[in-house]
Amino acid sequence: MSNIPDQIRTDRARILVFMKRKEGITHEEFSTYWRGTHAKLFMSLNIAHTDINWVTVPQTAMGLTAPDWDGILILEGENFEKLFAVSSEDIIHKVFGSEEYQRVVGSDEENFLDRPKCQLLPVGFVTIVE
Repeated sequence: MSNIPDQIRTDRARILVFMKRKEGITHEEFSTYWRGTHAKLFMSLNIAHTDINWVTVPQTAMGLTAPDWDGILILEGENFEKLFAVSSEDIIHKVFGSEEYQRVVGSDEENFLDRPKCQLLPVGFVTIVE
């Protein structure tokens, strides 16, 4: 039996953002808007082409009921310091802190997202099998 490493990798980090839809819209409306209108707005940004991925959560899957969130945004970067940094050199800050993002995409979030109910979860990497 091989040893399972107990060290979290320092060359990659992820932050999961659990998204909650705005009151008054259905999960389907949230998912359609997020994957369609909002995604197109995001991809229209000059700075949008980064290691930022997102996944939508189906209402039910494999007989399981969806949890109390409607989507997951996955932010991936070199390390947590860079993901949480507020430096203008940091890619996440460059995207989400930019005037362009706030004007074009950030203001659109009010159409489908309940920001105060969203939750962040930092996730480290441990390689089990290479």
